Amino acid sequence: MEQSKRDKLILDNQRLVYYLFEQLSKTDIVKSNKDDIVSEGMLGLIKAADTFDETKGYQFCTYAGLCIRNAMLMYIRKLNKHWNKEISLYASVGEDSDGNQICYADIIRSDAEDFFDSYNKVLVKERIDKLSERDKEIIHAYLWGYKQKEIAAMIGVQQSSISRRIKRIKKKLKSES
Repeated sequence: MEQSKRDKLILDNQRLVYYLFEQLSKTDIVKSNKDDIVSEGMLGLIKAADTFDETKGYQFCTYAGLCIRNAMLMYIRKLNKHWNKEISLYASVGEDSDGNQICYADIIRSDAEDFFDSYNKVLVKERIDKLSERDKEIIHAYLWGYKQKEIAAMIGVQQSSISRRIKRIKKKLKSES
């Protein structure tokens, strides 16, 4: 589709985005994110203009309405995942044995716990140093976040043998504790 025709379709149908926004249910999330949802609708309109095929026999506004609505609904679903997920450090989580309120800030790790964590890391490092070179290479790659398939490709073996080897290494490290 030529650029001027595409631009005309977008300009002529901008009001459709606002109309479809008004059709959405007015929940708190929709009300507080109106501008973002309308922007997503505009992107849906642009996508509709780019992908519209006149030979299919549909009117542009019908096709654009679906694209716009889908874009807005997808954005709302994405927002729902993160809506009101913030938690205050001072939110009450229960009571201690004396009946005093406990909040998240009270149960955050202390420096002593950090010391024990670092001590345990040193012990694990010492245990890893006792492994064979091949096992060290595998466990280091695994700890760095490589997938078993990627480790297998690096070493030149099958993924199943890497899986068994990692399991055996973990068992060996736990048994030394």
